[in-house]
Parts: sequence; structure tokens; C-alpha cells
Amino acid sequence: MAMRKLSSFTFLSLNGYYKGINEDTSWHRHGDEENKYSETSLKSNNILLFGRTTYEMMHSFWPTPMAAEMFPVVASGMNDAEKIVFSNSLQSFQWNNSRIINGDIVDKISLLKATEGNDLTILGSGSIVKQFSEAGLIDTYQIMIDPVALGKGTSLFEGMKNKLDLKLVDTRVFNSGTVLLIYQKLHR
Repeated sequence: MAMRKLSSFTFLSLNGYYKGINEDTSWHRHGDEENKYSETSLKSNNILLFGRTTYEMMHSFWPTPMAAEMFPVVASGMNDAEKIVFSNSLQSFQWNNSRIINGDIVDKISLLKATEGNDLTILGSGSIVKQFSEAGLIDTYQIMIDPVALGKGTSLFEGMKNKLDLKLVDTRVFNSGTVLLIYQKLHR
């Protein structure tokens, strides 16, 4: 039996922040090339994983007519995808194909990874990426670095207790100046 793979997709500022002050992510550059990359990525039919904050932000945009007009393929993929949101406070949701996982999410995702089925991708959700990195659950990291430096923000791996050893397996430079780095976890 093949285990599911867990990847993360996160965009960062040049100084390593995944969000600025007050949850600000408006600085991320998302042009035509980045949109095409999102379209291709969604074709994998991975189960999308979100922390509550990212889930609520995504839900406020992707099901809207504006999203369907601006990014029709990505909007369709996001809305059709199976989604898991990690939250101890969220009681209900309106975004289709969503479910809530609460409690010990590290243990629950470890168990889910051990089953057969679609692979898993964390979108954004820096605090979830950090927790799952600490537990050694993430197999592949897709990090988009924007050519933007922020004065203040939240670092993706801030406060991690364990060292994370990765191997660079692919890169891509977009016309916007954004750089995609794809790393795999070194297995020891």
C-alpha cells in the first residue's frame, strides 16, 4: 500500500514572511504565469488542507462570481476540490466539499497519510506548515518567493525546535520576478 504524500505551497516575502501585519498577503504577485501554475497544480486532484484563517480567506474569494470571471479554471478547481480545514472553533462551513478536522491534527494527518487515496497539499496556512514540519509530515515544500520585503510579518518556520533538512529538486522564475523553489525532505 502506497502512503499519501503531503506537500505544502506557501508564498513568502524576500525576508521569509508568509504574512505581513494584520494577516496581510496582498503583497503576493499573482500574474498570468502564476495563474497557469495554479491551474496545472489543481489538476493533481490533491486534497487541499487549510488552517482556519486561510480557509476563511480562500472561501471569501474562490466561490464568488469575481473569482470565476478573473480565474475561471482555478476557481473551478478550488471549488471542486476536496478541502480539509483545521479548526477547533469553526463549527460549520458553506464551501462545498469541505470538512473540519480538530483536536490532534498531527496525529489525524499521520493516520490519513498512511491510507490510500489522493495526495494532500497545504495551501498557505503557515502555522499548520510549521506544526507538520516539526512532526516530519511534509514530503515536498513548494515555496514561491516574491520580490518584496516586508518591514514586519510572521516567519514561516519561526519557533521551530528541530532543524529541517531539505533538498532543492526544482526551480522556476516567473516574469513577475517571483521565484518558485521546490524542496523535498531529506529522509534519514
